[in-house]
Amino acid sequence: MSVSQCVFLVGGLGTRLGDIARDTPKPMLPVAGRPFIEHLLIKAARNGFDRALLLAGHSAEVITRYIEGADLGDRLGMEIVVSVEPRPMGTGGALGHAWDLLDEAFLLLNGDTWFDFDWRALANRDGYAGMMALRMVQPADRYETVALQGDRVVEIRPRDATLPTGLINGGVCRLERAAIPKTDRAFSLEVELLPALCATGKLGGEAFDGAFVDIGVPSSLAAAEYILAST
Repeated sequence: MSVSQCVFLVGGLGTRLGDIARDTPKPMLPVAGRPFIEHLLIKAARNGFDRALLLAGHSAEVITRYIEGADLGDRLGMEIVVSVEPRPMGTGGALGHAWDLLDEAFLLLNGDTWFDFDWRALANRDGYAGMMALRMVQPADRYETVALQGDRVVEIRPRDATLPTGLINGGVCRLERAAIPKTDRAFSLEVELLPALCATGKLGGEAFDGAFVDIGVPSSLAAAEYILAST
């Protein structure tokens, strides 16, 4: 199944970033001369995706105003649509609310994470309802970790503050729409949907190399500035 749509989760509150994200969604924070979400959209276009769906919540008007004002769709040759959740719905609820806007299969990405590998390589993988891009990180103390058997995810392990290294969900996942409940119920992709797919053998994973950083804390936001300045 050909995948041409990237879906970005851009509704997070950014509480760990303090005042700098109080009125600005994390994906709109300036990094290396442009809002972080623009770096992600540029990469999506370069990797052959021509449609983007942004699932917005906190300060959604900031995102919508920028997308329209910067004329990003025309500049990148992409159709860019913003879906605004009516209330905080979690990562899964945002998908369920926008169910009618989802393609049969799509690439789902965290709007606060940069993982620089060929997204098309993941999009072309099928055989699972969900297929995660995994990354070996050191230390792995901030993340849930993943155990693989072949290319099947057999366990998603809770965060461990003492873990020196681990294979983590890199914030990029190929999903089939049929795996997403069409609902306006708030729920978490990470807490409910992915573990359920794992338990039924429907979640795969593949490890990729490439620069990886999320901008959820001030130190990683500074690291993203350095990484993206060279892309």
